[in-house]
Amino acid sequence: MKIAVNTRLLLDNKLEGIGWHTYEILRRMAAAHPEDSFYFLFDRPYHPQFIFGPNVHPLVLPPPARHPLLFYIWFEWSVYRALRRIKPDVFYSTDGFLSLRTSIPTLLTVHDLAYHHFPEHLPWVMRTYYQQMMPRFVRRADHLITVSEFSKKDLIARFNVLPEKITVAYNGLRPVFHSVDASEKQTIRDEVSAGQPYFLYVGSMHPRKNIERFLEAFSRFKDQDSQKIHLVLAGRMAWKASSIKSKLDIHSYRDYIHLTGMIPDEQMARLYRGAIALVYPSLFEGFGMPALEALASHTIPVLSGTSSLPEVGGEVAIYVDPLQTSSILNGMLQALNHDPHDAGWVKKADEQVNKFSWDESATLIYQELLNLSGR
Repeated sequence: MKIAVNTRLLLDNKLEGIGWHTYEILRRMAAAHPEDSFYFLFDRPYHPQFIFGPNVHPLVLPPPARHPLLFYIWFEWSVYRALRRIKPDVFYSTDGFLSLRTSIPTLLTVHDLAYHHFPEHLPWVMRTYYQQMMPRFVRRADHLITVSEFSKKDLIARFNVLPEKITVAYNGLRPVFHSVDASEKQTIRDEVSAGQPYFLYVGSMHPRKNIERFLEAFSRFKDQDSQKIHLVLAGRMAWKASSIKSKLDIHSYRDYIHLTGMIPDEQMARLYRGAIALVYPSLFEGFGMPALEALASHTIPVLSGTSSLPEVGGEVAIYVDPLQTSSILNGMLQALNHDPHDAGWVKKADEQVNKFSWDESATLIYQELLNLSGR
């Protein structure tokens, strides 16, 4: 089988949610199916680590697409022309966008519909692009992949998609995320927060992530804190982050807050293992990778009780109302009293983590590619 894949989000040292999904699925597919040819379509020079085997053939198609006008040019001209040259059996796009012009059978992954639920959180030009193009992409796709049952129901409700047109292929977990003993936890805290316990947030920072309410909850927590607890924010400042920066600049407990920026996986995994809890009060998620990574690290996650997060956190997370600062605060206080060595909780956390597998998801997605190819 000849498979063309949109790999424009495979970016060296810049992998985030969709990029990691693309990476983990494709490296498994390429290894499991040496008989197939994979044509990876990049929009800029690529790193050799993303060429997973001799059956992977990279193509760089200009222009670099990070703006709606360039999205359109890339998919409707560059990708369209490449597909005409390659003549693949199927085109697989992992980022929610596709070429409307091609007649090649197309498998499309739609991770979430955040743009629909929180349009105000996007720049106008991006919001307009999503609103105009997503209905067309969903209709054009021959089959859809999404990453949670929540997102599947959302797609059905929003676009009146037939359930059988959508396959749920969960995100999985990278091996670097695992638990540690108490002595290593203290070593990590010595490195990160002057030896003090800390709460952790992981992810890019923009309005949908609800960082401002979290910072307010942390301020109220510190007002009654006698343990010198810190906060670590691990991730990049993304769009519309100026108000978050302003909030940080005037925060009463700024000396207790640490910003890491984007960091390597190994360092991120250590942050999870040293934390009291992950606090992830996001307003909306299609999956929520940090919740799963925290559970694998035996660090309790404090999650919004909304969108897909209860699906990922199961019965072993603490849930809060992300619109109520007092609820976020109460979740943090509850986490402070949690025993991470409680055998019953650890067993349930491991069982929850084991529900999510990159191997299983890669197999599901490959089967849909086979179905579309007619082989």
